[in-house]
Amino acid sequence: MELLAVAVALASCALAVLLWIRRRSDGEEPDQRTDGIAWAASFVVGLSLVLGAMAGINYFDQVLNAGFSLNEWQLALFLGASMGLAMYLLMRVCLLGTSSVLHQWSCRLPKETVDSLGHRAVVEVFILGGFVFAFVVIMSLAIFTSSIVPAWALMPLVVAILPLYHTFLLPWVRFFRAPRSTVRDLTDAKSWLDRLRLQHKLPRFRVRVQEGRVANAFVTAGLGAHLVVIGGGLLERMSQSQLCAVLAHEVAHVVKRHVPRLVLPLTIVGTWFHVLCVISFANPLFDREEPLFVVAGAALAGAFGGLFLVALPGFFMRRMEFQADRLAVAMLGDGESLVDALTKLAELNKQPLDARSWSHPTMQARIDAIRALAPTAAPAISGRSATPVDRSSRRARNHPVRGSS
Repeated sequence: MELLAVAVALASCALAVLLWIRRRSDGEEPDQRTDGIAWAASFVVGLSLVLGAMAGINYFDQVLNAGFSLNEWQLALFLGASMGLAMYLLMRVCLLGTSSVLHQWSCRLPKETVDSLGHRAVVEVFILGGFVFAFVVIMSLAIFTSSIVPAWALMPLVVAILPLYHTFLLPWVRFFRAPRSTVRDLTDAKSWLDRLRLQHKLPRFRVRVQEGRVANAFVTAGLGAHLVVIGGGLLERMSQSQLCAVLAHEVAHVVKRHVPRLVLPLTIVGTWFHVLCVISFANPLFDREEPLFVVAGAALAGAFGGLFLVALPGFFMRRMEFQADRLAVAMLGDGESLVDALTKLAELNKQPLDARSWSHPTMQARIDAIRALAPTAAPAISGRSATPVDRSSRRARNHPVRGSS
């Protein structure tokens, strides 16, 4: 009950902050300070729900300890499925889901994406399946190797399986059936991509659209082809040359194998350090079984997660962005179209060019690096392709690039 009281107190304070932000919001993108406060308060509410749910999980654990006549395989499946369901409810629903909804509500923001209820349900089922699978694996290994390695040594497998699942498999579930064109026809951009692929013997790509106002793009690897997803916000407001520059940047990530190279340090280095630190510093606080120590342990575990699972991969991601930009310039044959696209991207996201990010260098730093490239310093892929990008980039050289609004 004490833990529940702490959760209610934290949630009440955070909700008061969110109500204050909502009264000040007008439906436009908030400034960085207000946006940060809204996210922090939303996460506090989500964390409060997690703390409250832990009380229910403790009761469930007592029921389990009452005893069941299960063999080792049944016990591994049952415990793994139960833990996977619990972590899905705690992390996906209570923490991340609630935080996102409250942030959107407090800032009066419209929906980022346009998904049907059926499609969202399918995605959530697959996410739940990933949690259950990861914990079934860890519980099976823990039970059948208990005499060889300690159970805590297997915990990084859970942290490793979930990012791999989320990075490589889940995007295909979400976007394989997504539209291939939406607000505007993508035929020209995809034709340019096909010519680029044939000219430089690149792997196959499937281009899909994330409908809504998302002003971003990403790429993920696949077996028969790679997946490139473009946000609807880019399609609505970017020119053909800017879209081709965005595609070239995403293709460069695939050519440089950045996705597996990013997941590798994330799963091997980050997860081991995270688990070791949680066991050494956070678990002793949880063992006190007092509300304030439980809250402190959760905060400490979250800090370690941010350090090893966010900041560490972010260090590699920032370096990879510069590499992808250099290769994209070589593919495009000119850097000004990519500069134009980066400037437009900052404008669409209402961010200054010098805005910092945990995972990306500033837009200004990327623009400066692109303009500093010497013509003779082209990466492995070089050459020009007869595309709309060339004509637009010539025009861009005759006009100064405007800053973001």
